[in-house]
Parts: sequence; C-alpha cells; structure tokens
Amino acid sequence: MSLKPRALKPGDTIGIVSPSSPVEQVDLEKGIECITARGYHVVLGPHVLDRLDTCDYIAGTDENRAADINAMFADPAIDAIFCARGGYGCLRLLDRIDWQVIGRSRKPFVGYSDITSLHLGVAKTSGLPTFHGPMVAAHARMTDATREQFWALLESPEPTSIQDSERKPTTLVPGQVEGELAGGCLCLLAHACGSRYEPNFDGKIVLIEDVGEAVYRADRALWQLKNAGLLDSAAGFVVGTITGWKKEEADPPKNDPVRMFEEILGPLNKPTVLGFPFGHEPDPLLMPLGARVRLDGTAGTLELLEGVVE
Repeated sequence: MSLKPRALKPGDTIGIVSPSSPVEQVDLEKGIECITARGYHVVLGPHVLDRLDTCDYIAGTDENRAADINAMFADPAIDAIFCARGGYGCLRLLDRIDWQVIGRSRKPFVGYSDITSLHLGVAKTSGLPTFHGPMVAAHARMTDATREQFWALLESPEPTSIQDSERKPTTLVPGQVEGELAGGCLCLLAHACGSRYEPNFDGKIVLIEDVGEAVYRADRALWQLKNAGLLDSAAGFVVGTITGWKKEEADPPKNDPVRMFEEILGPLNKPTVLGFPFGHEPDPLLMPLGARVRLDGTAGTLELLEGVVE
C-alpha cells in the first residue's frame, strides 16, 4: 500500500454519518457508548437521525447525507468516519462525494453492506484503504474478541492474522495466494458493473457476502460479475455467506448458496474459502479493503502482509 490511513488512538474523535437508511436512536446510542468506552470522542453529523417523509428507506435527502460525509472528511478535528448503519442509499450519493478530499484526508472509513458503494468510490479515485466491518449500530452486539480485533486493526500499524479461532472457514479451492483485498456486498458489486465505479478485481483477493437474497438472485449477481470478466481476473476469494437466505426460499429449501458458490467459483481454480466470519453474520470481523494479504485456501487463514494504518 502506497497510501495508508492514519492510526487511531484513544482520545481521537470519530465522526458518525448515515449515508444509507435511517438508524434507530437507541441502537446508535448503544454503539456510541461502546466507542466512548474505548476512550474516543464522538461527533454526530447534523443529519445522522434524519428521516424522509416521502419514504422510509433513506436517512435524509441526498444533499444532506453527502454533505455530512464531505464535511467529516474535510474537518481536521475529525480523525475517522464510521457509518451508523447500512440499508440503501449510497448509490444515490456517488456523484456528490468529494473523493479527492477523502483521499487526502487519510482518515479510516468504516462500514459495510450498502457502504460497499462508497468503498468502491474510494478505491477507484484514490486507492486509500477502507474498512468493511461493523457499523455503529452493531457495536453493542460485538463480543469482546471481535471488538478487540476491530480496534487492533485501526490502532496498530503491526500486521496480524484476520481470523476467529472459533469460526473457521471451509476450503473450496486449496492453495496460497497474495494480493490486495477487494469486494464487499455482492449485490452492490454487481450493481456497480458498467459504471465509473465498477470494481477492479485484477490480481485481488475478493470478499463476497450478502444478506436477505434468494439463492437465484445471488446466482444472478455472481454471474453478472463473471460475465463482466471480473471473477476471472481475481486471484482468490474469501466468501462469507448469504445471511438469512433461508427466509427467501421454500421450506425445506432446495436451493443452497454453498452449492451456488461451488458451481460458479470452484471451476475458476483460484484459492477460495467459504464461511469466513465477516459481513452480515453476527459478530463480523473487520476486513481492511486495499490491504495486502495472504490467503491460504488450504488452511482457511487470511494474514495481513503489512499494517493497514500508520
């Protein structure tokens, strides 16, 4: 990595924004308590708790949500930006974001799910590593071990393994490979195809996960990436799961996301693991997009080759 975010330390100030759907105030407050317990100060964007009268899936106007993001990255008193929650709405903001200010700021930026669209924008415009991981509303539900992994990546410049000894992934394709982490939420990756924010997976180790999708819809999104040539150019894959997929299927389900991943990713013959504990699953690990890592598909391990922050 030629460009790294600055390391955080207790006493720093974290700005919180709502780029996607509305956050419940009680969940936001519980998450803030966890962050301040670590010794950090918190500043809320002016529109964090906004709700539109015209729809219930967007947290405020596009103008205000984008303005909060741009202001947080431009403000020298803010050391990092955490997203309150995901949902939907980031795609509407991409042409309103000041990407140059984000790149120059070198501030850690944390979120996942719908925030994948913003991660793609940062990767495309500056290459500043960002963090796919728990948002503020989920902090109160994190275990001590996962919370420690979260802060260790943001505070320490030392490389480490990204793993959970209690939740080991399974091998789909064995072998070792090194490269930068890329990817995120599957449907957002597919939606970006054909746009100026289309992901670049060349030589990358690609993260894939999603939530609330029927298997056929996840299949369609994966084939979109495949037909765009993006999967063929990747070096390897770290797959989580499609959280909550059974709710979208018949009971008992005939379809299965594991079979789908085996069918589409297996023939690519690139090191691949399934069931990695990140994304929409309970207690997800923080994943540093843009960081150089070593994936061991045989052992099911992911190891940082250098620190993410400095």
